[in-house]
Amino acid sequence: MHVSPDPITTLEQAARERDSLLDFFARGLYCTMTTDTGGGDGHGEPSEEALSKAKAVADDYLSAYEEWLVKRAATNAAAGPE
Repeated sequence: MHVSPDPITTLEQAARERDSLLDFFARGLYCTMTTDTGGGDGHGEPSEEALSKAKAVADDYLSAYEEWLVKRAATNAAAGPE
């Protein structure tokens, strides 16, 4: 399956996409941790507290990834065309 999303052109769109990613990642972390720790099958709806904690972890990972992307883009730009 190939997906070509519409380009993000505004800061508001970027913020919405980031929030969507955080929610998606947080739910995945919740499911994984619930299954791994024996707290259930990981398919239930997380509580607001559990989702909030998972979003904080997801935000850390996403921030590190964004920082890496910026550094990578700067490195590529500095190298110039090959």
